[in-house]
Amino acid sequence: LTMSELAVILTPQALITVRKDAAFDLDELVARWDRTPTLAAHGVALLLHGLLDYVVDGHFAAVQQLDERIEELDGLLFAEGGRQIQTVQRQSYALRKSLVRLRRVVLPMREVVNALMRPDLDVVDGPLLPYYRDVYDHVLRAGEWTESLRDLVASVMETNLSVQANRMNLI
Repeated sequence: LTMSELAVILTPQALITVRKDAAFDLDELVARWDRTPTLAAHGVALLLHGLLDYVVDGHFAAVQQLDERIEELDGLLFAEGGRQIQTVQRQSYALRKSLVRLRRVVLPMREVVNALMRPDLDVVDGPLLPYYRDVYDHVLRAGEWTESLRDLVASVMETNLSVQANRMNLI
């Protein structure tokens, strides 16, 4: 799990991003903006939507990778041999730690997008509101998926301990 900090300054005429490192690649984001010239009349609100959508897509990609790793780990649970127990235990804790870090990023994004859609802020105009709602829906789904993966990792950890206890009883 790679984290990158991004600060955004929004004015009526400009969207300014500040990054501490080059890990957050803006080239793909600029290409996305260029592919939607018909919405360019919405100015900064469109740029902000593109940025938020890009960030949330990154959250989805991270959650999907963690989900795949958990499935692989689940396959090791009942493998023969004692070395897998330690591997499962070590990887379970690493995945749990990654999920906690991801959760700290995904959950606050819900409030950010929700606040931007408030009519009194006057950031999002009518035609762009469905686009922001779509991003908000993706944020909610990423948060729910992260929570379900946390439960799944806890289940893998418990199952691993049960398998280990059963092997000790057999010995």
